[in-house]
Amino acid sequence: MELKQFKEQVEKAEDNKVFDYGISEPFSWRGVYAEVAFKILEEPMSKEKILSNIQKAYEGTFYGYKGGEYNYNDYTDIHFEEGQRNYTDGGYCAEIIAKIEGNEVYESQEMRLVKLAFS
Repeated sequence: MELKQFKEQVEKAEDNKVFDYGISEPFSWRGVYAEVAFKILEEPMSKEKILSNIQKAYEGTFYGYKGGEYNYNDYTDIHFEEGQRNYTDGGYCAEIIAKIEGNEVYESQEMRLVKLAFS
């Protein structure tokens, strides 16, 4: 998903809507520093605050874990991670989805596949 798509999804909600989850301020994704990441916060957050945090991705200069400066735009890929020092390549996202849906949290996608295919 690109930053613009994320922003447009949130903008669709009615004004002053409070979501069950929020996002952190943006940070450089450790997987690819030129891509942006957010942490999912397990606390209510208003549409306006989420949009404010997304806007910070457009306005700031971000620093890669091992150096370099990065700026983000509409077409920057987004990711969700627990923090700037983390890199799970989708594992964190899968854990949060499972938690929200009330499903089992798997140690890895491979473990999930094995349990689904061989149970």
